[in-house]
Amino acid sequence: MKPDPHPSDVLLSQEVADLPPKRKWFGYAAVAASLAVTYALWLGAMSAADEWYDNPWIYPAKIGSHGTLILMCWAFFLATRFRPVEWLFGGLDKVYQAHRHIGESAFFLIFLHPVFLAVAHADSVSAFFQYLWFSGNWVRNTGLIALAVFILLVVLSIYAKIAYHQWKRSHDFFGALLVVIVLHAVLANGEIMRYPVLWVWHGTWVVLALAAYVYIRVFYRWFGPLHDYTIESVDDVGDAITEIKLKPERRSLRSAPGQFIYVSFDADAVNQEPHPFSISSPPEAAHLRISIKQLGDWTQDVAQIKPGKSGRVWGPYGHFTKLALAQPLMPLVMIGGGIGITPFLSLVGSEAFAGRGGKSTLVYAIPDRSSAVYLDELRTREDALPHFALSAHYSDEAGFVDRAYLESVVDQPLLDCLFLVCGPPPLMAAMRTLLAVAGVSARQVIMEDFEIR
Repeated sequence: MKPDPHPSDVLLSQEVADLPPKRKWFGYAAVAASLAVTYALWLGAMSAADEWYDNPWIYPAKIGSHGTLILMCWAFFLATRFRPVEWLFGGLDKVYQAHRHIGESAFFLIFLHPVFLAVAHADSVSAFFQYLWFSGNWVRNTGLIALAVFILLVVLSIYAKIAYHQWKRSHDFFGALLVVIVLHAVLANGEIMRYPVLWVWHGTWVVLALAAYVYIRVFYRWFGPLHDYTIESVDDVGDAITEIKLKPERRSLRSAPGQFIYVSFDADAVNQEPHPFSISSPPEAAHLRISIKQLGDWTQDVAQIKPGKSGRVWGPYGHFTKLALAQPLMPLVMIGGGIGITPFLSLVGSEAFAGRGGKSTLVYAIPDRSSAVYLDELRTREDALPHFALSAHYSDEAGFVDRAYLESVVDQPLLDCLFLVCGPPPLMAAMRTLLAVAGVSARQVIMEDFEIR
């Protein structure tokens, strides 16, 4: 006879069952719905006018043009960092992932337009390729110019490995690209211009997208969630990490544990391009601390910034730890790899974390002991909190984090735990696979992706 479950097992099972679904799918559903409406309006307008294309190859071409325009507009919306957009996709890091996925989808979808138009209008292989080259037809030329610029910008912004400030600058030209695409649509005088329902629909999307572009490129510096800070100290804490502490000049930032910010410094050592960093201090701290790993030109130069300089902080952003704090009795396993430990420094140092009742385990995954620059700080917190256990994992000595190691340090079924993971992409990919194989529900695994491109 099977014994009755222990009351705590029932509680854990219920908490797992009550976890909300990943909200990022809400965002993708909204994108899919907008495409469905677009295609329905297009076909509905043609049906109402009883005007259909004689050549069937034109239909996939129009699927490409209508869909690409809507997806491009979504890409502009996702770049605004608006709170409703962040909520829709479940966090700004998820918004950036969606921004890339939607941008890539628009890029590949647009090729349907010129390719199938060429198929529809060409009667030979040579005529097919001639259609895809510049001619005296400026309607077609504007489309080819837009396609060439689109290819260049996508290669630079997604596939090429260029400096962060150059990557950011490449995005400045997407607004001009959208204008060229609109010009092409107007000159072509296709169904978008012929049917009022289509030009109102597409026109609304384009106007909102261009407004979003102007906001993030021009007005965000002044009208975003901006806070003025002064640099209090700049310290090299080891492992090529520069720690910067900032004090508010007027009102201080009100953040939740584990959130991140965009920061820009008025200093000669670095340019003023805003960069994203996790907050590594708890919300109750008198100063705001960020820990910057030297991974490129800008991050290497921040060590030369002098205290007393001004800084501008935008944010906070992110929902990384929200679920963990909303489920205080559920066992929590945190895995921080390298500089990915920073949001956990904010979390475990907070008053909200101190009030959790469930067991919390933090795996600090670093290559070796010299890389564990925040180990003492975390040990101090472990000593102060009876429900918090810390495990430092040195991959040079013990290999990569595996299932056996996790089960030994957690000391309870992984299926009952909520997981927070932040670190380099290889670590996050490995943990996603490991936990899926272990049968842990995707709803119990929260990843903070600090790679924004």
